[in-house]
Amino acid sequence: MKRKLVVGIDVGKERCAVSLFDGERFRDFSVPSSPEELLRRITPYLPGKMSSVLFVMEATGVYHLKLALFLKERGYPVSVVNPFVVKKYAEMLQKRAKTDPVDARILAQFGFFASPPPFVPRDKKAYLLEEIQKTIEDYQKRRTEILNHLEALHHHPFPHPRLQKLYEEELQRIEETLRTLEKEAEDLALQYAPREYRLLLSIPGVGKRLACAILGILSPLTRFARSKELASFLGLAPQIDQSGKRKERAWLSKRGNPFLRKLLFLAALSASRFNEQCRMLYERLLSRGKPKKVALIAVANKLLRQIFAILRSGIPYDPHYLERKRSLAFQGT
Repeated sequence: MKRKLVVGIDVGKERCAVSLFDGERFRDFSVPSSPEELLRRITPYLPGKMSSVLFVMEATGVYHLKLALFLKERGYPVSVVNPFVVKKYAEMLQKRAKTDPVDARILAQFGFFASPPPFVPRDKKAYLLEEIQKTIEDYQKRRTEILNHLEALHHHPFPHPRLQKLYEEELQRIEETLRTLEKEAEDLALQYAPREYRLLLSIPGVGKRLACAILGILSPLTRFARSKELASFLGLAPQIDQSGKRKERAWLSKRGNPFLRKLLFLAALSASRFNEQCRMLYERLLSRGKPKKVALIAVANKLLRQIFAILRSGIPYDPHYLERKRSLAFQGT
């Protein structure tokens, strides 16, 4: 459907740059980062039908989410686009300036001419799962820092006993907080998607943290038609660079969710040992002379395909599933 008006919004912490574009001219605003105030300011310029307007914004951490949910709940079409895509669109337009008003105009133009896909909100529990997992990572980083401080004090020629006690007390508080958060995440996952959570844990290499993160960040999985789309979304898809006689090069795009990509890579370390199919792939690549990091990335991709297949089929992990399926098909012929 052709939009009569697109509202490009460059969302900031304190203010939003807003640009209304009807295909010919722009109308620009700067408003406080309050969804209610933004809607109040631009309502007089909106067309009568909600379906004739589209709000477009970039995915900017948590800042855009409150506004996108606010507009969606009120029935307005919303699109949240990848900043990388918008950056390439700006380069195509040969835009050299990088200011909030310019970014809002680019978003409005992009929404009007490119028709980006609609924003699909996740379940509240999914957002909470993602938030808890990121908090767990933050506390794990703090725990590592304190352990490093304690190790340094242990080797210091004049260790201060009071400092060591302070670090040990802080470490104990962090450990208790981590246990509480991990229990809360598991309980929430069992409330939100118990079947999917248990299916994920059936895969060797997939632990509770990764399972909770997948349910939180990738929900609903139905938005991905193929596992390759999922790999691309997470930045695990290879990029190919080859032109003329120049030798072909390949590297990871790393354009997706860095947090989930990191968890998948860590899970690949375990899967390369305890997941039969992943272990065979890992050993085969090493035998061909591939670096360990390259082999682990391939294992992460393999693990991701297993995750996709199991959640789609609803069948727990079985390393011999395909062999049994082929055997049954052969017996039936």
